[in-house]
Amino acid sequence: MNTHQIITAKLSASNVTDGKMILNFLEQTRRRINSISGDAPYDNQIILRNHSY
Repeated sequence: MNTHQIITAKLSASNVTDGKMILNFLEQTRRRINSISGDAPYDNQIILRNHSY
């Protein structure tokens, strides 16, 4: 189902990287994720390689 809804969000300190935050986001949901929108730091190859959406 493509609902285009935000399913997780969190405000972080300025010294916390987006790459660290996305791991938290993936742990918060058990839904299948079709796409992730974000800026360039979300394109972390380690995250993309080790997690199935």
